[in-house]
Amino acid sequence: MPDNSAIMNIVAVIALLTVAVTFSGCQSWMNRPETETEVTVQEFNHLTAANSKLDVVQVPPSVFAPEEVRVTVETETDGQGEKVTTQKSRVEKNADGSERTVQLGAATDEIRIKPGGKWTIDSLVGQINGRPVYASKFMQSIEDRILRIVAENPRVKAQHMIEQLVSDRFQQYINNELIIAEAEGLLSPEMQAGIFAWLQSIQEQTVAGYGGNRTAATQTLQDQFGMNMEQYLKEKRDEALAQDLLRRRVKPRTIVSWRDVERQYSMLEKSFNPEPKITIGRIRLPLTDALVIQDVEARFARGETFADVATVLKLPDGGAWQQFPMPASGVVGLELADDIKKVLIAVEQGKVSAEIRKGSTVTWYCVTDVELQLSRSIFDSVLQRQLRRGLEDQRGRYEQQRYLGSLRDRWVTNDIDQMTRRLTTIAWDRYLPSG
Repeated sequence: MPDNSAIMNIVAVIALLTVAVTFSGCQSWMNRPETETEVTVQEFNHLTAANSKLDVVQVPPSVFAPEEVRVTVETETDGQGEKVTTQKSRVEKNADGSERTVQLGAATDEIRIKPGGKWTIDSLVGQINGRPVYASKFMQSIEDRILRIVAENPRVKAQHMIEQLVSDRFQQYINNELIIAEAEGLLSPEMQAGIFAWLQSIQEQTVAGYGGNRTAATQTLQDQFGMNMEQYLKEKRDEALAQDLLRRRVKPRTIVSWRDVERQYSMLEKSFNPEPKITIGRIRLPLTDALVIQDVEARFARGETFADVATVLKLPDGGAWQQFPMPASGVVGLELADDIKKVLIAVEQGKVSAEIRKGSTVTWYCVTDVELQLSRSIFDSVLQRQLRRGLEDQRGRYEQQRYLGSLRDRWVTNDIDQMTRRLTTIAWDRYLPSG
């Protein structure tokens, strides 16, 4: 056993050493020289011997200056006239101050963002059935069309065309979203399994059509429709769901009865049974043309027809004067002067009437044509099917709009007009050139 007094002496020595070290550290911190200063960021912002040979690149102000756009107009003359070609080019500044020229052709070059310009990246414009509507996603489907509008039209006209395009496509977008969401909500587990099997068969048929090569099939879909296999199958699924929903919700309300067909026929009966038309020809000559009048009289006396004489005289439309609906009473019921009707009644169709001398002219008339119109009865099976399809289409459009209106009232939480205005404003800001 070690001596207790020795152990106590060792502990005392260790304690004294610890106190000495601690006191020494405190003294070192407390006695920092007053000439010392804190290190700041500016201490690193100057050239020293270590970095004096480094090149400092400074961007000239010309890089951020407005870019110059030059317009060159060339005129070519060929056998069909003059052809004017307009070519735009942009003069850009490089970092070293040099220039380079970029030919402007596609609309994407026209709308490229310049330093300091604004570009709306994305925006939440509202919700449809709980699903957010983002501007960028919506613009993807119509971006090519907008770029073409901007490239081919002046600013004011392009602004109106973009507004109309956005409004029409957004209405379609809302309808599609509502119909698909409603159709998905009505699917039972068994129906979902059936749709999955159906989509699998479509995928197999699509791949088989390209020699069983899925890569080739996917590439063809991308080239033709701009979508991959998954997107193609989703579009087929959504289309089938929409058709099935409209068939169940709208089709039962478009039933057309026989009474409906009769009513429609009675409203359009005149168009199905038009009156025959009669065409009256006329040759009128001034009395001062005595020689011409004698020649015409001689031709008619020799048996030449009205058309022959009209051709010799080079009358427009073969001498045709007026066309009337043929009344049931015939020529007597025409709205003509009595002396004209009198001479027409006295001759057969195609024959020339006696001449009428009145005032300073001499005139011959002729019934050149009587056109009998085709009459269609309500018992015509082709006409019945035509009327029925027209009524079904008319009621189908009405009932579909009515059904979509009920879905909008139930699921669209934001004002549609307000969302449309937001999308239109974003399209203007993003695609229209400033000015």
